[in-house]
Amino acid sequence: MLQTLRSPRPLLFALCSALLASAVQADDVPDARKGPYKDLIEGEFVHQETPLAENGLPFWLFADRKLTTRGKRHPLIVILHGRRNSAKPGDTFKVQSIAQDWATKDAQRDNACFVIQPYYPPQGGWEKVPEKLDATLEHAFQHLPVDPERVYLFGFSNGGQGTFQSLARRPDWFAAAVTVSGPVSPKSVVGKIKAPVWMWVGENDNDLNKRQRIEELAKALDDSGVDIKLDIVPGAGHNCFGKATRNEDVHDWLFDQRLEK
Repeated sequence: MLQTLRSPRPLLFALCSALLASAVQADDVPDARKGPYKDLIEGEFVHQETPLAENGLPFWLFADRKLTTRGKRHPLIVILHGRRNSAKPGDTFKVQSIAQDWATKDAQRDNACFVIQPYYPPQGGWEKVPEKLDATLEHAFQHLPVDPERVYLFGFSNGGQGTFQSLARRPDWFAAAVTVSGPVSPKSVVGKIKAPVWMWVGENDNDLNKRQRIEELAKALDDSGVDIKLDIVPGAGHNCFGKATRNEDVHDWLFDQRLEK
């Protein structure tokens, strides 16, 4: 019986095409070991006092060498601090525990990620530097192997306000956010935010009616269709961020989120 044998060429061609596509995809991933961040990949927080981005901000960066494996992308969490009203010009901004809690050995074992904490000058506020913040993050996106579907925000106090403003300004950038003690006017963000947010506030955070305003904001966002979680910390005041940053459920929830395209 005459048998017609199929040529192996189509299979070979398909295999070569897949390998080529994989190589091209890997080439698209920034190699942080060679770019402007190469001296910051130390497995601990490193201070970048001079902004790397044009019109950007200085920052602290945590980046472990294992996150620079060629061709792989990893999550990034952006930490926005509170107001620096007591700081003086020239004061060195220290990396804060709100950032350090995402870079511990346990946290990185469970959810390996880049952690960046930009900072603005004394007497500032995130509402005053949106272009600088965006330039800083966009530069990091371009030069670090960041997974564009897994970029997250954490903001405390004025940083919470900056988080909501960033979510509304750049809804195509962030997969999810956690905020503590930082309300904004619902009118300024409702209808503009699509990412899920886990909000925290102390039961006794009554300065400028923060607890009431956060509850009102949470309801308005929830009513608009945003996935909102709200925790009111019993007996706590304004500085209750540790309840969120050291909570394994918060870490797991945040890193489970993906940006919806």
